Amino acid sequence: MYKIVRKKELNPTVTLMEIEAPLIAKKAEPGQFIIFRAKEDSERVPLTIADYDREKGTVTIIFQIVGGATMELNTLNEGESLHDFVGPLGKPSETEGLKKVAVVGGGVGCAIAYPIAKKLHNLGCEVHSIVGFRNKDLVILEDEFKAASDKLCMMTDDGSYGTKGLVTNALEELINEGNEYDEVIAIGPVIMMKFVSMLTKKYNIKTIVSMNPIMIDGTGMCGGCRLTVGGETKFACVDGPDFDGHLVDFDEAMHRGTMYRDFESHAREESCNLLNKEVK
Repeated sequence: MYKIVRKKELNPTVTLMEIEAPLIAKKAEPGQFIIFRAKEDSERVPLTIADYDREKGTVTIIFQIVGGATMELNTLNEGESLHDFVGPLGKPSETEGLKKVAVVGGGVGCAIAYPIAKKLHNLGCEVHSIVGFRNKDLVILEDEFKAASDKLCMMTDDGSYGTKGLVTNALEELINEGNEYDEVIAIGPVIMMKFVSMLTKKYNIKTIVSMNPIMIDGTGMCGGCRLTVGGETKFACVDGPDFDGHLVDFDEAMHRGTMYRDFESHAREESCNLLNKEVK
């Protein structure tokens, strides 16, 4: 059992949990993920590691409450425990040797982008972070990004906070100002990563994206997380989750990501009904 030592609501739909998991914290690196089960009969769900503390023996996860499994996870409170918490899985993000990088995060994907920005900053890399949200109420991890960035661009779709516009607007502006990046790292909605990659391809800037497709076992056996990268089939859980953004077939990934939308909607409704019964 894995004890929840801290729980914090970051915004109305996003929650942070710090989990007691010393063996995972000992080996975790930015870019890797865990698979959890909230209860014994719960669904297995992957979440990228948002942070870790080797001394305390804790791993931090940040999740958006969008379906039945995350709704169930959010019912657990400090002092309670998750039934399963397995990891670290996947390959760590490659950060060595980079001197100047733009880290682009979108929405809850910022929880994945932050530990990468933090590690790069600690390695002495110049980090320009661009983070985007739909509106002010959904902003997360602003102070953390400020501490890990030499430059921070806050973007919102509606202009309610920071600068109005898309992350691609800010990135292109920085490129046109003469910033020469060794690499752009983009993490967020698939459509966002697609357009960031299209932009950087125009400027011939290496771009890494973090892909989080449907995943079941996390070991490459089920094939559920397959992607097409450079015309070849790859598995996000063992070959990634980081891939060359100029080679990923984003349209295929987006199509596969919608396959279980109706099923997930049904699971969410069932969870809502169950929680309402428990409250009564």
